[in-house]
Amino acid sequence: MGTTGRVVDHINRGNIDFQGLKTIVLDEADIMLNMGFKQDIEKVLEKVNEVREGEIQIALFSATVPSWVRDIALEFMKPDFRVVDLAQDLSNKTAKNVKHIKMECQREDRIDALAKIIAVYGGVGKIIVFT
Repeated sequence: MGTTGRVVDHINRGNIDFQGLKTIVLDEADIMLNMGFKQDIEKVLEKVNEVREGEIQIALFSATVPSWVRDIALEFMKPDFRVVDLAQDLSNKTAKNVKHIKMECQREDRIDALAKIIAVYGGVGKIIVFT
């Protein structure tokens, strides 16, 4: 497990072994590819394909799959790849009973802000906080 940059570093140093590798998972594929990591991803996949000769499962996870992400996926994935869309064809892919709140705070106020969020919203259901 590692970031694309770290894996490329290990490839360049020659101290990584892909012989037993069965699956590659790229989470937040749209963000990674949009941020310019395509070249690193290609290098990793090319090296893996050299060793594993196409006997590898590649899984790309993304909250959004714009057409350009699908086009890039076609380059890396087997021709019979499947797209699994958990939200299907909903016009609004956000659950209707989920409330999204954005809150900015200073670094030194994080603990106090988190405590307030939990105090206000924790009793009404489940919460997830991304920081």
